[in-house]
Amino acid sequence: MRVTLLGHATVLVEMGPMHILMDPILQDPFEDGMVVSCPKREIDTEQLPPIDVIIISHRHPDHFDLPSLDRLSRSCQVCCPADPLISHALKLLGFHHVNFLEPGKPLRLEKIEILPTRSENQAVRECGMLFRDETGCFWNQVDTEISPTTINAVLKHCSTVDLLFAMYASQNFEFFESLDKSFPYETHRQNLQNVLTVRPRLTVPGSAGFRFFGDHEWINRFLFPISRELFLDDLKTLDATLATAIMNPGDVAEISNGEVKIRRQASPFSKTLEDDTSRISFNPTSSIPPLTDPNPEGYELSEMEQTISKLIEDGLFRYCTENARNWLEAAGKYFACQAVYGIEVVFPQHRMNWTIDFRTDPIHLLRGGDLRANVIHQIAASALYGWILHRKSFFHIRAYSRRFTTHHRIYGNAAGVHVIAVQLPDLLMHYLIYVAKGSSDSARQRIEYEIRQIQQGRSY
Repeated sequence: MRVTLLGHATVLVEMGPMHILMDPILQDPFEDGMVVSCPKREIDTEQLPPIDVIIISHRHPDHFDLPSLDRLSRSCQVCCPADPLISHALKLLGFHHVNFLEPGKPLRLEKIEILPTRSENQAVRECGMLFRDETGCFWNQVDTEISPTTINAVLKHCSTVDLLFAMYASQNFEFFESLDKSFPYETHRQNLQNVLTVRPRLTVPGSAGFRFFGDHEWINRFLFPISRELFLDDLKTLDATLATAIMNPGDVAEISNGEVKIRRQASPFSKTLEDDTSRISFNPTSSIPPLTDPNPEGYELSEMEQTISKLIEDGLFRYCTENARNWLEAAGKYFACQAVYGIEVVFPQHRMNWTIDFRTDPIHLLRGGDLRANVIHQIAASALYGWILHRKSFFHIRAYSRRFTTHHRIYGNAAGVHVIAVQLPDLLMHYLIYVAKGSSDSARQRIEYEIRQIQQGRSY
């Protein structure tokens, strides 16, 4: 068995005559144009062998990349979770040989076997993948959160894992929620524990080879608290007998007779151009620049203003007014807590503010800012506009969005005062995801829009 890392989470597995490509990301940038591979790489798609099987682990755009899928032969067999969004996109792209993966249920393809492995993350349908043939066993954990039960099932199926691509990075995505800069101690502990329990012949940190670039490069200093080197150092501290290695794009792992050998830059179709991982070194003391809107899509300013104003004043505020006394709704929670919600929309040359005050009955909307606002959402106008039109995903918007809260509850007397943080769902996000017209079908509409753009702009 040969396992080639093409970059980030993209892996080519060669098992006998079969070529299996997992989570294909064949160009940079990706993830709605927000990130590039790190280390910097180059892929010569003309040199890729004919692909027999494509595996998609889950729908996140750094694993499920429509432009890359569009480059691949429609005769491929595609294996993916039973996710309606993925299956809809595959159908639109012209893939008709689709198998839905069921964690724990092996799938046999000629003389080889693949076993989808379960994830404890219930927020997305995802799976890892265990590859097994007569030469050995490779487990690609991808982004899955694994339990002792899953590990036991894998080891029962394959007594020894020869090669493990282990989840390690613990990216600090909470940074997008509230600019949190904390270290993910518990997640790091769990990732280390998983490797010690699996005890593979070789452990490689996997599925986290990207960085933000351009105007958003500053985010890298806050997002990647655990490097590949730190993860392997901590593993060695726990068990010095564990064999570990770092693989870069273009490196190949060969599995044979209970041995795993790394062939550096042995791939004829992928190579590392530069090890630029220093650009994602964790440094939460770095400065955070003000939020700006470069309007990368060149949207018309007046159209953005009108659309956003209507969404907030006619849509969001009406929802809040109609649901202020419904505690099952986000608006009802704000009213119960007497919160003040502030929205600041950053345009290329100016800003617009709105405040929804839930302390009054009825609640009221102020066009302008209010220093008493205690739940704040600041967002770039073009990102919000693209979200409203179902043209941009949250993975694009999150870098253009900043949120924080100071809302709290106090009680006590001279003998003792208590201050308790109050966590409320973000109103604007809740409205756009669950309430606004077309919200229930927004992901499908965005996928359809992206595929139309791909088909109109094909140059291959």
